[in-house]
Amino acid sequence: MPPCALVTGSSRGIGRSIARELAARGYAVIVHGSRDSDALHSAAAEIQQLSPKSTMVIADLSDSAAIRAMFTGWDRLDVLVNNAATQNRSSFVDLKEADLDLVLAVNLKAPFLCSQLAARQMRQQGTGGKIVNISSVHALDPKRNYAHYSTAKGGLETLTKAMALELAADNIQVNSIVAGAIATEMTPADRQSQLLSAVPANRIGDPEEIARLVAFLCSQQCNYLTGAAIVVDGGLTLGFCASRPDL
Repeated sequence: MPPCALVTGSSRGIGRSIARELAARGYAVIVHGSRDSDALHSAAAEIQQLSPKSTMVIADLSDSAAIRAMFTGWDRLDVLVNNAATQNRSSFVDLKEADLDLVLAVNLKAPFLCSQLAARQMRQQGTGGKIVNISSVHALDPKRNYAHYSTAKGGLETLTKAMALELAADNIQVNSIVAGAIATEMTPADRQSQLLSAVPANRIGDPEEIARLVAFLCSQQCNYLTGAAIVVDGGLTLGFCASRPDL
């Protein structure tokens, strides 16, 4: 039986690239979407072409009951990638409580609950496992008008370290990837153009670059690295982001 990996938010963007990369390396991938959509079915079909034992699951990550239901009935789980995220623009003083609750639920509480359930499964299997959290440079440099998003990603960084500390004895490695400007739907073309001058590498990142790093972190060649936050941003946070108040 191939190793099994759940990638949240894998119907598009970085998540889809991660699912594709893991499937190509022999994982049975559980492709996740928050709702039934053409994008989710398209991603699942693509991944199943690469890895026939892959499956699809729908779960609203803002709903803890839906998260628990998502984890029922699996024979094994070797990898969890907490990739799903949401954000919306609002100044701090005008931020609605409902928007705060949603962003914290999807970007922080859901990774907590998913990781807790995954770790229990991995511990029960006795084979160890890998958990990778997809974070953001805005965990390090807050994003103007996105205080709730930056707060959630900052919490995810601390959660990564806390989980790594407690799960190391179970041979479960937990790491985060701190992503910069990546060419996805969450970073549209006009936003990419705005960011380009602040990136020392002078280009926007490719989702496949994140996917290949995830695959390495999940491999057996990476069993002694845990609690790390790996920044993949083309140098964006090397003083440039902080010097640009509009970023």
